[in-house]
Amino acid sequence: MADPNFLWLYGFVLLIGGSLFTKDKIKRVLLGALLVYATAFVAQGLWASSHSPAKSAKGGLGSSSNAEVLLKFESAINTFQRNATSLVAGQPIEVVNKQRETMLAQAEEMFKKASADTPSDPVSMARVVVIAHEIGHPTKTYRERLAALNTEKSKALSQMLDDLYDHPKSLDATQRKSLAAKIETEFSGWFRSVSLMRLYRVTKQTEPLKKVTDEFDQANMRFVARFTMLMGFIIFAFLGGLIVILATLFTMPRRVTAPEHREQVASPQKFSPLTIYAVFIGWLATQQIIGVIVQTALKDVHLLQQGAIVAGTATFLLYLITNGPGVLWVYFLALKPRGIKFLEGVRLRFKVDRNGPFRLIVYGLFTWMAAIPCVVVAYLIAAKYLGSQGSSNPIISVVMHAARTNNIAATMIFYATLAVLAPICEEILFRGFLYSALRKYWGILPSMLLSAFAFAGIHLDAGGFLPLFTLGMLFAFTFERTRSILPCMIAHGLWNGGTFTMVLLVFSP
Repeated sequence: MADPNFLWLYGFVLLIGGSLFTKDKIKRVLLGALLVYATAFVAQGLWASSHSPAKSAKGGLGSSSNAEVLLKFESAINTFQRNATSLVAGQPIEVVNKQRETMLAQAEEMFKKASADTPSDPVSMARVVVIAHEIGHPTKTYRERLAALNTEKSKALSQMLDDLYDHPKSLDATQRKSLAAKIETEFSGWFRSVSLMRLYRVTKQTEPLKKVTDEFDQANMRFVARFTMLMGFIIFAFLGGLIVILATLFTMPRRVTAPEHREQVASPQKFSPLTIYAVFIGWLATQQIIGVIVQTALKDVHLLQQGAIVAGTATFLLYLITNGPGVLWVYFLALKPRGIKFLEGVRLRFKVDRNGPFRLIVYGLFTWMAAIPCVVVAYLIAAKYLGSQGSSNPIISVVMHAARTNNIAATMIFYATLAVLAPICEEILFRGFLYSALRKYWGILPSMLLSAFAFAGIHLDAGGFLPLFTLGMLFAFTFERTRSILPCMIAHGLWNGGTFTMVLLVFSP
């Protein structure tokens, strides 16, 4: 039976071919049909994506990442406690142990949720087994589910857990060495360390136990140092952002944009709603078509298993070929037919009145600082009233993989993707084209609201919708004030790059 996705692609080929080689009157009809067809194709793709079991409405991928942070804190307390550090001195041992048990229990629940969101992932189930064993909770159900998956990976993990928990003392020296190698291959971070320490402790291997314990303690101390530095910087940037916001409110003129400057913010010509719609539906349809082709070509390839550099390069190329066409549609559907130069059409200016490149970059820096308190508040509201547990964007798992591997080349590739490529494409589409096109019709607030809503919605990230909407509003305001999308690109790049840096500091070994 034919793949439904490819039946859609066959329809695109026929409609596009007919649009290219028929008479004008028929061509217009076919172009209209193509637009309707693209709309239907995008709608079914968005529906399928929003109902994917791998994505929770509250940010499914956020569960495991939040749990990993809890485990790092528990491990740090454990290290301080064993070394009688002053940070836990004076506290009753029962209180410290209770804190650790609470963190482990919370982490266990988060990993169970992550496993429920990805029921076919054997590693996720194995993690639940390990953490439940450390707390002393029953593991039978998850071990049975792991064995029931009946894949090569699940069989290997199931056997490894059987050897670790059921009969480690009966293993000979060769089998113990083999089990330790499997643990190091299959697990990372906290799970790797606690599993190895359990193996060496039960089998009374003193030297390996000391080595793993020392490495574990050193990693915990590095985490505390990085986290302390990170929190200090966030507090400093948060206060700086508040100062920027207050200074803007007190110094901002009554009119955000002077009447004589409105034409520098609005699009050079009035684009019809159909043109605006065609650009975005064309972009999303192209994105989905490429996604179908890439998924089919790489259906048996697991990028995260190919190494950090391969995963980073693939992410960069995938982003380029799926989001780059959106910029091309802006040019070919909106700007070129009207004889508008590209940079002017998307309002990418490097000098506006007395504001040269340096000042525009500084405005971008200030926008990024202002975004920090605004987005923190947005996350708190989303967590308290919407039940959000963080972003559910699939790229998070790839980014966290890069952070864990600590590969410099892969890190640079991810910075290029997140802090350079993404801001250029998205700011051209949402501020340079969409916002400026809306400003030709409406005032500042409606244009900001609609463009920010589109910006947040197209990311298909329910857990991060409110923070993304907040960023969209801030970037639109900066564009309105500076009359160039360059500061927006700078702020967007700093935000993405700063977020990636935070992930590196928290999740790196």
